[in-house]
Amino acid sequence: MAGTRMTRSERQAQTRAALIRAAGEVFVERGFHATSVEAISERAGFTRGAFYSNFASKEEIFAELLQSTVYAAYRAMEEQQLASDAPIPDARESAVDLARIQAHPDGRWMFRLWLELLLQAGRDERMRALAVEFWRTNRGLLAKLAERRFAEKGRELPLPADVMASAMIAMDIGLAIQHYVDPDAVPLDVYPDVFGMLFDTL
Repeated sequence: MAGTRMTRSERQAQTRAALIRAAGEVFVERGFHATSVEAISERAGFTRGAFYSNFASKEEIFAELLQSTVYAAYRAMEEQQLASDAPIPDARESAVDLARIQAHPDGRWMFRLWLELLLQAGRDERMRALAVEFWRTNRGLLAKLAERRFAEKGRELPLPADVMASAMIAMDIGLAIQHYVDPDAVPLDVYPDVFGMLFDTL
């Protein structure tokens, strides 16, 4: 039997997904500035016309790539904890999940994309806005987790929830950068110990 033919919207979704995957590979290999629309299109096996039928620019596909990879991974982890009826994990337990993201092969790839975004954020206001959006969303979710975690323990937050969230983000990024540069000196198994010491003993 002949296979079911894809609809136009299904074909477009497939093309977009292929372009996004190709963009991720090329951005990581070449960096943002050295990446061209032509290189992304060629890697995906499409023409420039196909690219511009789906994305207005390489900035737009970079934003979509970050939303569907880096942002989605962190948002899913935090939203799952907030949606569960189980007690909110303590900081040490949450750090195990953060280390797991970094340890996964896709995690290292995603972190390189994030570093590329930060590099561009100092030069391009549009890239800075992307970083702001991610941190604002991530900070808001982490603040809710901190409020619930301390409330469940019958304790008051030592600092405003958003400040606690910023501190956790800073620790996550700081450890991730050190691990990326010098993994032998800063292995991922330090994540639970550091987060537990700093945030579960308050």
